[in-house]
Amino acid sequence: MLRICNNLLRRQTSQILIATRLTSTDPTAGSINAHHDKFAEREQALENSYFRKLNDELLGQLRDRHTDLEKHADNIEQEQKRIEEQIKKLEKKRDELSKRSQQSTKN
Repeated sequence: MLRICNNLLRRQTSQILIATRLTSTDPTAGSINAHHDKFAEREQALENSYFRKLNDELLGQLRDRHTDLEKHADNIEQEQKRIEEQIKKLEKKRDELSKRSQQSTKN
């Protein structure tokens, strides 16, 4: 008999606890920090500094990557100019050779 009463009481109290958890009067998440105590302020400041630091690191990486890409683009432009100069030299040699061959065929 005592076991049955004990089981009933446990079920009823667990149902009451569950019901109070589900029907909390504070709808905001993190209601512990709703009082704006010093710990909550410190925690918020630490979070802000962490994300600020992370943001600065990411911006630094982005700047480094940007400068690397600019250097790479400059190298490509220089290589392109060098190739264009070589093409002009080769075309000039080709024209000279074609003139020589035309002169030799005329003679």
